Amino acid sequence: YIKVLNLMSSKSNKSDKNLKKLLKDGYVVIDNLISKKECEKIKKITGKIYLKYSKNTKIKNPLEETIYNLHNKHSIFLKYINYKKTINLVKDALSVGSYSNSDDIIIRQSAMRNPLKGYAQQLHNDTRVVGCKFPLIIQVIYMIDDFTKKNGATRLVPKSHLLNYYAKNNKVYKNEKIITGKRGSALILNASMWHGSAKKTNEEDRWGMIYSYSRWFLKSSFNFNLNTPYKIFKKLKKEEKKLMGFNSNPPKDEFSRSSAKSKKPEIPTNYYLPS
Repeated sequence: YIKVLNLMSSKSNKSDKNLKKLLKDGYVVIDNLISKKECEKIKKITGKIYLKYSKNTKIKNPLEETIYNLHNKHSIFLKYINYKKTINLVKDALSVGSYSNSDDIIIRQSAMRNPLKGYAQQLHNDTRVVGCKFPLIIQVIYMIDDFTKKNGATRLVPKSHLLNYYAKNNKVYKNEKIITGKRGSALILNASMWHGSAKKTNEEDRWGMIYSYSRWFLKSSFNFNLNTPYKIFKKLKKEEKKLMGFNSNPPKDEFSRSSAKSKKPEIPTNYYLPS
């Protein structure tokens, strides 16, 4: 891991600097990735979707508004599956340590989140294990609203992904940072790093559009093979289908396929969505 960072130190272009910071500090912020007009459009669509589906979700969180599985809610979210302004950085970070530093990745989860007033999320590690030598999960949090110190912006502890223990409950660490930014920016982080939402003290919306990626052999949060409508599947490009994990569904048995991955994306089945 240290050798990888040392090799990167000799490079000077912006993308390499972002990768080095992401691996070393656990996060990087990139400005002006989505236009103001696009953010406004996403937010308007998000409001309608939340009103339509919030009553049916089994995930009840009284402290935030949440929408999961963006790909099957509206086509506007599809282009961010393989968004050219962020995906190469994500791929580079998640391939470090693999054979030839080149391996496939998948989307683990996509979501829109808006914390409610009074809410402060516990610092946590989304990889569920500590001491990972290389990144297992990378999250891209697009700021659809401005992230401020009063509306529940993401807080994190830099370099905590390198520690061999978890954050203590309800503890505030001296080196915590609250990541603020203008809408259209993105916070990209190693999900092993301790992170959560800062306490929201006002009524402003703070919608974040989150795409969480992992190494291909890890399990996604939801079964995309069962929750993707065929009409959406057909719209996806080859690389997008691969990122959604349609090439990495485990084989039924040794008689159907010998490899862990399939050469062609498998067509999703049995899809439905509450009306």
